[in-house]
Amino acid sequence: MVARTTAVLWDRFAAFDPGLTRLTSAMRAVLGTAAALAVLTALRAPETVLVVGGFTAMTTSLAISDLHPRNQLITLGLGAPLSLASLTAGAVLTPYPTAAKLIFLVVIYLAVQARRFGSRGLGLGIFGFMFFLLSQFVQARADQLPQLGAAVLVAFGAVTTVWYCVGPVTAAGAMRRLRHAFGVRLHDVLRDTASVVATGQDDGTRSRLLQERLDRLHAAALLIEDFLDERAVDGGTEAVPRHLGRVEVAAQRLAVLAVRAVRTPAARDDLAERRARQRLAQRIRALGHRVTTGTAPASEECEGGPANRPAGSAQVRDCFLAVDELTAALGLLGPHGRPSGFGTPPHEAAPPASRTVPRRDTHTESLKRQATRQAVQVTTASALAVAGGHLLSPHLWYWAVVTAWVVFIGTESTGEVLLQSARRLAGTVLGVVFGYGLAALVGGDGPALLLLLLLCMFGIFSTPSRAYGAVTFFITGTLSMLLTLMDTFSTDVLLLRVQETALGATCGILAAALVLPMTVRRASDEELVGFLRVLDRLLRGIASGSTDADAPADWVRAAHDLDQALESFRKACLPLTHPLNPQRARRHHTRHLLELLEVGAYHARSLAATAERLPAGRASECAPRLTAAADRAHETVAHLIRVTGRRSEFSSHTARPRVVRALSLLSEEMRVSRSRTSLECRLLQHISRLDATLTALVQSRDGYRVGRAAPTVG
Repeated sequence: MVARTTAVLWDRFAAFDPGLTRLTSAMRAVLGTAAALAVLTALRAPETVLVVGGFTAMTTSLAISDLHPRNQLITLGLGAPLSLASLTAGAVLTPYPTAAKLIFLVVIYLAVQARRFGSRGLGLGIFGFMFFLLSQFVQARADQLPQLGAAVLVAFGAVTTVWYCVGPVTAAGAMRRLRHAFGVRLHDVLRDTASVVATGQDDGTRSRLLQERLDRLHAAALLIEDFLDERAVDGGTEAVPRHLGRVEVAAQRLAVLAVRAVRTPAARDDLAERRARQRLAQRIRALGHRVTTGTAPASEECEGGPANRPAGSAQVRDCFLAVDELTAALGLLGPHGRPSGFGTPPHEAAPPASRTVPRRDTHTESLKRQATRQAVQVTTASALAVAGGHLLSPHLWYWAVVTAWVVFIGTESTGEVLLQSARRLAGTVLGVVFGYGLAALVGGDGPALLLLLLLCMFGIFSTPSRAYGAVTFFITGTLSMLLTLMDTFSTDVLLLRVQETALGATCGILAAALVLPMTVRRASDEELVGFLRVLDRLLRGIASGSTDADAPADWVRAAHDLDQALESFRKACLPLTHPLNPQRARRHHTRHLLELLEVGAYHARSLAATAERLPAGRASECAPRLTAAADRAHETVAHLIRVTGRRSEFSSHTARPRVVRALSLLSEEMRVSRSRTSLECRLLQHISRLDATLTALVQSRDGYRVGRAAPTVG
């Protein structure tokens, strides 16, 4: 009983933290910091050296965001010399405050420019910024550089030892945990789907909860695909994204059909219908149990074959077929305990394909422009923060600069900076209260303060990044414990922390709004165009290469790129969809737009998953119809790309659309009246429904009406 309860709790935690990435990062940060401080304490290092060592250990976990262990080690190796160089420059310039501030602005500009190189560039920029800041925080001098440099090297050595000796994370282990999280989230989807089927009714709450489960499953799938993108593809891992996408599509299709079945007017008091639904719910639960136990599911194990299924409505029979598809997809993916693709020796490369699978257009020039624009903004905000922060406190002015720096991390538009600044300020205020309470409770007890500091540090890295206010809360708590250990803690210092944070946030907002501003609408329009271009490449590939044997693999790659583009668009729209956004009409229309795009992305994933199952010889049979349907959808996408960003915002008299979740929109699509739809017909069906979704998207954007009839999507 205890073992079962422990396993269930572990599964819940694995679902909350896919791959245990946040737990691993938090444990590494805490153990690395503790190890660095222990070594430096044993060497009888002075207080300043201890601060440098602990700060270095914490910064390594903060700066490294790569998923693959090999890439983490590379970033760690590049970060050590960069950190020493930045610390040296800051220490040499400490006696010259004006020059130090000017050089700090140059460091900030270069650190933000490094973000054009992706996650590694962001991490190296953090190393450069943080260690110049550290030199100003401890007022390092040139004669202290041997000690401080040794502390940095000891901290990097302690972190490396903890990461790769005490608790090493291998690629196979990371993949196994990611697969386990995917399995747990799939179990949650199946459990809620079975609950909807068993009750035979949808009160709205059940479908909303099921939609959330599907979103979490999709996030786990994207995380696995991103992890595979970071490592060298071999013969075993090449098929994992395809099988993973097929399982996800099958699970979502089962959920859609289940909601459609319970929403269809049927004889609820009919005994045969109730029995069919109960039997279906049992099959779904049994499949979910096999997912979590890691056993390979056997089709119709508890049914004895399709002929023995109970009689029921056509919608319920569709659900049985969907369960069969999911069972077959799980059989191809394999049990999560033995992830496919990591049993192959690393030197065995996959055989070269006849042509290269097209990757998503990364918009290199656009990324460079964005990095340059944001570098100018951050440098301007930091210059204002330096001037204003120095007026508030000649010694703690860098707190304002830190805020002006971090509110731009992971943001693009002015609205995102505003939202990030509000979260930063709220987390700081609450963290000040929390830190003051802890300091008053513990007093001057050194071991207790150190323990609380490590616990707060654990909270920083174990909290999801989207909960930025909570992250800031723990950062302020950590700072309070550090100030108490250094005997510099006071109420005035905490109040100054709030004032400097408010100043830095204000400087960031002003710079984002006045210096090369990027509005939320412009940013979201650019991301929408990016989404549509990926979709257009997918449709053009269908129209021109449906007879090519490699086309299904290309479609799977394009479907993954489409999901990434959708996530980018969703992030760009966060200021518009936030509950506190006062413009309710814009919030409503943006949510409706997101739901339509989610429906389109589902049909694109289904296209890829269905095409992957289609034998090469059979593709030519439906090529003309596929080409014609893809051409029609391509015309709609081309029109959307042309009109995006060229019209005024929604007027006050614009009718507010009905906002429902994507699951509801999909369940309202017209059922195909066939007992077992062929793969060719399903391809045409998904293209047709994708075209209908795009038509609804056009109507939502500018009222454009397409003259041809199309299936309804909502």
